[in-house]
Amino acid sequence: MGMCYSSQNYQPDRPDEYTEDKQFPFVPDGPSPLIAGQVEFVKGISGRFRGLKCVRKTILDDTEIDKENLKRRLAQEARILHSARHCHVIPLIHTYFDNRTDQVRFSIVMDRAETSLSECLKPKNFDNKRPKLEWFGCLIAVIRYIHGLGIRHRDIKPTNILIKKGRVLLADFGISQMGLGKTMPTTNLARNASRTKEYCAPEVDQGRTRGRSADIFSLGAVFLEMCIAYYNPEDFQQLESILKTEQNQSYARNIDKVHELIRCMKLRLEDGTWQQNILCLCMEMLNSNRDQRPSAEVLNLGNQLTCKCGNNASLTKADKLIEACKNGSTNLVRRLLDDGADPNTMGAIHLASDRGSVDTVRVLLQAGTYVDSLNATGQTALHCAARNGFVAVIELLLEKKAHVDAKDENEQTALHGAAAHGHLKIVQILLHAGADIEAEDLDGDKAVNFARRRGHDAVLQFLGSSKTGRLANNGII
Repeated sequence: MGMCYSSQNYQPDRPDEYTEDKQFPFVPDGPSPLIAGQVEFVKGISGRFRGLKCVRKTILDDTEIDKENLKRRLAQEARILHSARHCHVIPLIHTYFDNRTDQVRFSIVMDRAETSLSECLKPKNFDNKRPKLEWFGCLIAVIRYIHGLGIRHRDIKPTNILIKKGRVLLADFGISQMGLGKTMPTTNLARNASRTKEYCAPEVDQGRTRGRSADIFSLGAVFLEMCIAYYNPEDFQQLESILKTEQNQSYARNIDKVHELIRCMKLRLEDGTWQQNILCLCMEMLNSNRDQRPSAEVLNLGNQLTCKCGNNASLTKADKLIEACKNGSTNLVRRLLDDGADPNTMGAIHLASDRGSVDTVRVLLQAGTYVDSLNATGQTALHCAARNGFVAVIELLLEKKAHVDAKDENEQTALHGAAAHGHLKIVQILLHAGADIEAEDLDGDKAVNFARRRGHDAVLQFLGSSKTGRLANNGII
């Protein structure tokens, strides 16, 4: 069924709270509704949801002491999922808390698809369910979109790419970081445990922090399988034998052999074919060095494979503000704010800062945007401007008392980002503003480690001299 349940004022990312059986608008659908774990087929039985066929994912937690804080975090994840509205993202239908017990039970109801990409990648289905060529461009488009919003998927794999009416739909992101409702663990082993080993990037497999580049690696693995399924299914058996050389299937742990397979496949193709272009892109995306992978913004397979679907999701005022900030359209941002758009819309000031639009950032701050507001990954506007080298934006944000040592979900500061991308002037400004040169992220890395790893010698030298100077001033040396 279509999205006829929707009304102009209904916001599925604002959870309802139910205390009685008769209040629940969804019930299990069919004799065997359970899909996996706490995921099941459901159908709508009342109100705007009557007759809808959906999927419900329930997050359970009976260990959290501060239940209200947990509920706020879960509701925040629902807002993140809803903010990623796109023609290639599975629609969010409803969210609610089941308050019939002391246990925190949070349910997210999403549209139901017909199948997943994993079914299209099974050799027995190649004749009638082979992946469509245009899906490559569609997946690039949706990853580019969510990354632009500051959202990382964290678990890209064929089972999380759904198919409905011939269209690919990205699913189970945002909520994929919630696990069973626990806070994100910080130990290496625990941070690694909930990820799908087969498709995760090497740094994730090793328990290190996850960035957008980890999504790119996983998508590269999916692209390789799609390419093989589309034009040369005979290579699937060889790929499976490579991945199964260890107890757990893993691209990350067998990446050299995967690269060798790709090179052999390329040799059988003529230069300039779409297959060879995809394989070349897969090699780049599957780079074991996360710093060498392309970003979603530069992924390109040529006009033939560019997504032509268009994002037909209906735009709210918040959506329009996000687009205007992304495009640096300061006058449009001003008009939207005058028309009632929320200046604290998640991601708005971050996108403006990310693009270096100092005038747009100034308009947002004048309209009441909180200077240290967080995006989907816990970053402030200062993080976004620092990693992209926009000095004027940095100076404006610091003038407005931005927290110079604010940490994102990986406990990285703006200084980490500036050092990692070689922006010496911004490193100098941040340190002058009191940034902590010794701040460590979840992996124990300081800004100097990022500068050294990426070969930014000028930043490395300045950080070294600044540390020495501070030690001398404090009488330590």
